[in-house]
Amino acid sequence: MNSYSENLHSSVLASLESQEMNQKKLDSQLNSSMFTLYYAEGAEIVTDNKLELATKKYNQAQTVKEQAVKTKNISTNIVMSATQQNTNTLQSVSNGAVSAANIQIATNAIVRLASDMGSIFSIINAADYGTQIYQQSIEAYNLMNRTAYLAEVASQHAMEASAAIAEVSSSTVQDKAKATDTSISNLLQVSSTNFTTTAAIVAADNDAKAAASINTKAAQGIIESNKVELEAAKVAYLLNNKSLNYNLRVNVPKIYNNSYEVSFNYFKAPFKTDEKGTNTPPLGLDNPVKTYNLFLVKDSKKSVFSASAAEELLINPLQRIQIIPSDGTAVKTDLSTSKTILSNYKTRFQAINNLRASQQKAIEAKDNLSKANVALALATKEKSDADTAVNNTKNNITRLTKELETAKQNTAKAAEAAKKNPDDKDLAKTSAQAARDQDTIERSLNIATLTETEAIDFQKVATDNLKAANTNAAKAENELLEAQRLVATNETNLKTAEAAFKEKKDVFKTINILDLVDTDNEVIVLGEKYVIFLLTVFTDEYKKGINTYDDYLSAPSETFSLKKTVNAVKDINIVQEPEKKDTTKIGLPTLSPFAVNFAVNKDDKSITEYRCMFLPYKEKDFTKNDLDNFEESIQQTILKKEIETVENEITQYETELESIKDKNKDPKDQLDKPLNKKQESPDSSNKEKLNNEIENTKNQSNSYNLVEIETNSKLEIALTKLNHLYIGLEKMYSQKTAEIKNTKAFFFNQKLAENVPSGNYTVAAPTSNDPLIYEVKIDPATTDNFGNSLIDNRLYIPVILSYYKGSETNRKQYNNNLSDWENEESFTFSIANNQKILIN
Repeated sequence: MNSYSENLHSSVLASLESQEMNQKKLDSQLNSSMFTLYYAEGAEIVTDNKLELATKKYNQAQTVKEQAVKTKNISTNIVMSATQQNTNTLQSVSNGAVSAANIQIATNAIVRLASDMGSIFSIINAADYGTQIYQQSIEAYNLMNRTAYLAEVASQHAMEASAAIAEVSSSTVQDKAKATDTSISNLLQVSSTNFTTTAAIVAADNDAKAAASINTKAAQGIIESNKVELEAAKVAYLLNNKSLNYNLRVNVPKIYNNSYEVSFNYFKAPFKTDEKGTNTPPLGLDNPVKTYNLFLVKDSKKSVFSASAAEELLINPLQRIQIIPSDGTAVKTDLSTSKTILSNYKTRFQAINNLRASQQKAIEAKDNLSKANVALALATKEKSDADTAVNNTKNNITRLTKELETAKQNTAKAAEAAKKNPDDKDLAKTSAQAARDQDTIERSLNIATLTETEAIDFQKVATDNLKAANTNAAKAENELLEAQRLVATNETNLKTAEAAFKEKKDVFKTINILDLVDTDNEVIVLGEKYVIFLLTVFTDEYKKGINTYDDYLSAPSETFSLKKTVNAVKDINIVQEPEKKDTTKIGLPTLSPFAVNFAVNKDDKSITEYRCMFLPYKEKDFTKNDLDNFEESIQQTILKKEIETVENEITQYETELESIKDKNKDPKDQLDKPLNKKQESPDSSNKEKLNNEIENTKNQSNSYNLVEIETNSKLEIALTKLNHLYIGLEKMYSQKTAEIKNTKAFFFNQKLAENVPSGNYTVAAPTSNDPLIYEVKIDPATTDNFGNSLIDNRLYIPVILSYYKGSETNRKQYNNNLSDWENEESFTFSIANNQKILIN
């Protein structure tokens, strides 16, 4: 290898190796920022939960304090009233005693006066009986006795009133009011202290949440920045690899199938065959490459693999894959080939978009069918219940009708017997009871008739609902079949477009793992890291033409490894209640849901551990979907703008070409006319004039030809650039983030799931009924993925990580797999009969 080739090869190696190392560095930074964001969001979720709980306590403390203040106001008024009452009572006791004493004195005086009046009446009765004075004295005597009696009564009432007033325990009421007021004051002080403490906790939790939110936002910014840097590094590597290293790439299938795909661009000679001089001998530019040879090299040995080592391995067909280019393989893309490639790109791009759209419709149709089947099952049950209800009411009416006939006969017989023996009370009672029984049965029959009408109406509604549900289910099934047919059609169209794309553009080689051993003559090992080298062997004619007799060894491809992938869990079911209730736990809090279960693959279960995690879902966190959409929006905008610009340039160049061709047509026609005149004219002066005219016309035509060649070259470059842009846009759309259901869950992915601590997930176990159904029961010790206990009335998303549990040696041969948590149904965790659970 000459010094120029050596320097070029060294520069290519250094450039690609530097960019690959930079990618690894940026990938590590992205992983670090990803974990930082994950734990920052976890801290924010914890602080948010604490703040929410503290806010509830704050509201409760505020309510208690407000009630305590109101109670204190009432208590103060009661103390004031009790004090006033006690003062008034003491005064009343004193006044009552004085009043009773004064009344007693007056009573004594009245009694003495009545006694004197009795003496006077006795004297008059003896001396003047029957006279006018006697009559007056007897009236006075009676009035005096009445007055004395009333005075005695008044005296007794006064003494009783005094005694009753003295019995009033106003002082006791006052003491109790004061004691109660003291207790209320203490309660107010405690509630105020509790309120102040809770307010301080809320403020602290608010500050903590704000700080956690700031940390989360900072982590979001870092991960966005790191992601953009990594994507830029990847694009830079791909561009350099495309320009400097044949665009040598290895595509590892997502699902292991004992093969991998290698692609590269054909070698393009630096000059066209029509650019050499007329007398220059052929340089082999038409077909400069004799063979392309692919070599599999361990990543640890790529730095020592050389062209000489590759040439030595050419003799072993198992250590190289040889590709012989067909005759006529384009060495430099011309304009027509560029247009064909661009057309193939657009066709393939459209086929990918059509397939993605049809797949999305198929998912939606499957969802709709599932919902329609659920509605159909519900409608079927309602119809069955309605039919049962109608049958029951009809049977009930038949029974009551028979009973009514019997009751009427019994009533008639009892009435007849009572009529014949009117003095027999037992017969009268029997007749009355029979009449009441008949009346009861008649009322029951009327109610049963109304119930039958309602049941028939409900049956009609249920029948209509079942008919509609059947129609919807059939429609949903047809839509799913149609969507699946469309997916199959679009898959076929994509395969056709892929075939045309691969045929015209690059070399695509699918390599079975047994078809190519590595440079150590060892079969490829799953989990080991490898690279691919490409050795281009030139033809002898081309080597002689460029006076360089070395073949060219590419730089290594990106590192790759083949791994098997365990199957992801699908269709996670939420079990709300157990089939059999545990009677030993009656009275204890009941958790809902009871468990989650799912079906597993029988070939995977022996090597797979199913880790179940519950992700809190609050619909306000930064998500992986946000990050993907952020990248896509930036990249799509840039690419679409560049594509629009290049397409405008192509339109401009095509217009210029048409214009140049039209202008060049006139000089060519004019050139034919002077040539004809020259042949016809014998005059030498005319010939000289015609020669000048011909020369000018030729110069003008040559100028147009040069402009046409230059414009063609610009158009070819623009088409090539547009091809590259479509490659980028196609890749972006092929990796486009699909529409998901849980768009606002926090940032989470498989790498994070693999690093969740063992205490924060539960390993599923097979059920006793079916060994292929695994289950995770939810109990009070169950936590979310951050290690926090599940909170009542909160949403959670179940996610299952299928984790290889084999030996450490074999672990690197397998990829773990995560269930589609972004589209999984969330559930609300709840605790029933929760009197005994205290939330701190």
